Amino acid sequence: MKSPFQSIRWRIQAWHGLILFIAIAAFCLTAYQLAWFNQLRRIDSEIQHLERELIRTLLRQNKDSRASESRSVSNVHKSTKEVRPLLPEEFLTLLQTDSIEVPEEMSTRFSGQEASHNFFSIADREGKVLLQSENAPQRLEFLPLPEGSEMVETSRSTGDYREIARSVPFGLRTIVGRELGPERAEMQRFALSLAAIGLTLWGLGLLGGWWLAGKAIQPIQRISRTATRIAEGNLNERIDTDGGTSELDQLSHVLNHTFERLNAAFERQRQFTADASHELRTPLTILLSETQRMRKPGHQRDNSEYLESFDLCHESCLRMRHLVESLLMLARQDDGAPAQALSDCQLSECIRQSIAQHQPLAEAKAIEILSELEDSPLKADLNSLMIVLNNLIGNAIQHHPGTGTVHISCGRQNGTVYIQVRDNGPGISEDDLPHIFERFYRADKSRNGEQSHSGLGLALVQTIVRNMKGQIEVNSTVGTGSTFTIHLPSNILYRAARVNTLTPKL
Repeated sequence: MKSPFQSIRWRIQAWHGLILFIAIAAFCLTAYQLAWFNQLRRIDSEIQHLERELIRTLLRQNKDSRASESRSVSNVHKSTKEVRPLLPEEFLTLLQTDSIEVPEEMSTRFSGQEASHNFFSIADREGKVLLQSENAPQRLEFLPLPEGSEMVETSRSTGDYREIARSVPFGLRTIVGRELGPERAEMQRFALSLAAIGLTLWGLGLLGGWWLAGKAIQPIQRISRTATRIAEGNLNERIDTDGGTSELDQLSHVLNHTFERLNAAFERQRQFTADASHELRTPLTILLSETQRMRKPGHQRDNSEYLESFDLCHESCLRMRHLVESLLMLARQDDGAPAQALSDCQLSECIRQSIAQHQPLAEAKAIEILSELEDSPLKADLNSLMIVLNNLIGNAIQHHPGTGTVHISCGRQNGTVYIQVRDNGPGISEDDLPHIFERFYRADKSRNGEQSHSGLGLALVQTIVRNMKGQIEVNSTVGTGSTFTIHLPSNILYRAARVNTLTPKL
């Protein structure tokens, strides 16, 4: 059984859900921490204010009692004096002698065990409690005395209480705190609200992510369905695109272009097979007809008749051999196989050899071959190069009606080596010109056995030139002639001296 997490949509959804959960959880935790921090700051501010009120109340009470004593002494001695401020050490001494009591009003504020009740505790340097509210926790941790002359203060949370602890150098240590029950309950409600909101957002995010993931992989599903139909044999299928510019839309366009090329390649393959079968059918038909005719009983034949039949069969076999060899050569070139033997070639000398091979045919048709050849050494497969030259020169002579010229030149131009074959023959029509490099294409549309060529020559030339990283161009005008030009890359060139010749060939 296929796991759902093997699906791209499920994987996207899983990662999206995980990342969204982490983001929402981080936001909720941050919001909770900030809210709790602000809550503690508010509580600390209230505790500090309450602590100052407690100390002022204790000092004021002691000041009032001293003023009362001063007035009674004044009545005895008939004198008045101002009561000086109480020194910290004196305040500590009074606490140690139990001479200070907490007023009832202030004691009420530090009493009870209800929620948010306040408490305080004051101790000396030895940790002995000097004054403490009745509701103070049993275990309180006072700060150690400071080593210097500065007071030490800290705010802290201990269990269910929030405390502010101070320690002064002369030996006084205090703790004032508050019970945090209501605040903790409020923060719990806030935490539950954040969790509910976060889970709601996460659920909505998962739904939205599932929808977006579905939209994102729709092009992939279309591509998959189309590829499946194409694999089943429907090569005309194409991927539907909405005209967008996303990566998947671009991939769809590329795949459609690839499918079109594949379809065109299959069409060319089918056409190639049909054309090859048609080309082979004619000589095979001749062979079968002749062999059946010669094997037919009841008719006496002389030697000349047998020889004539053998000659016809021999020509048909030669025709099939030439066609098969051309097909094999074309197949090797289509495979992009490297040349079998790369060697240093003198292009001008190769052209002269090809001209010499076609000279008898040219003389028979009263065609003059002119050459303008520049020494152009290069490294190439000599057999492939000769096939190119023989096809171009042979076509220029064979398709010429006679009594004309064929001009052949080679040299270097703009960093490339060029070969040009120009004739003043009948030319190629505009309708035929785009198709002359197609396999088995013949401008006269003839398919009879009298044709001496199979229509593979120019296709083979183009394939060889492309494998040599070169280009072939053709310009032709009906009634004027045709010009075939080949450019080969300069990286296969060697430096050579320029030699121009214009030699008529008789």
